[in-house]
Amino acid sequence: MPNALYWSALGLLAIIGLAARLLHGRALLGRRAAPMGRADLAVALVALLALGFHCAAMFFRSVALTVPGTDGAVAAVSELGTVSQIAFWVPGVLLLVAVRRAWAPLLIAETGALTAVGVTMFWDFDLSVHLVALAVSVVVTVALLTSVSARDTPLRV
Repeated sequence: MPNALYWSALGLLAIIGLAARLLHGRALLGRRAAPMGRADLAVALVALLALGFHCAAMFFRSVALTVPGTDGAVAAVSELGTVSQIAFWVPGVLLLVAVRRAWAPLLIAETGALTAVGVTMFWDFDLSVHLVALAVSVVVTVALLTSVSARDTPLRV
């Protein structure tokens, strides 16, 4: 099981990405920034929450179970069966659909990273390989999300 340093580093990376985006006020890629409508932003947010829940159900089961009504979902995800696969792949695809206008190299990297996470989770791979794929996915997702723009509207604190 990964230690607190691993999870803290991933959380800190997400916070740094969000802070950089908020401090910059606009997408960090400038001309390569991809505009996103409200519907795409909503889909991306729901997809990220679902992927986060999947990860929490796998690595932080006791925390995920504190959310009322999630007992069955946590158990189904933890079994790594069909329900778990649907609970991972559907939000992953929805995230890619939501950010489809992103700069192509980042979109390709995100597709590869999400695929690697799924393959290393559902096929017979060592946990360390899955954790590397998960870390790469977080890095790419943060890069991708700091490069999209909500209809080119500045995001200020």
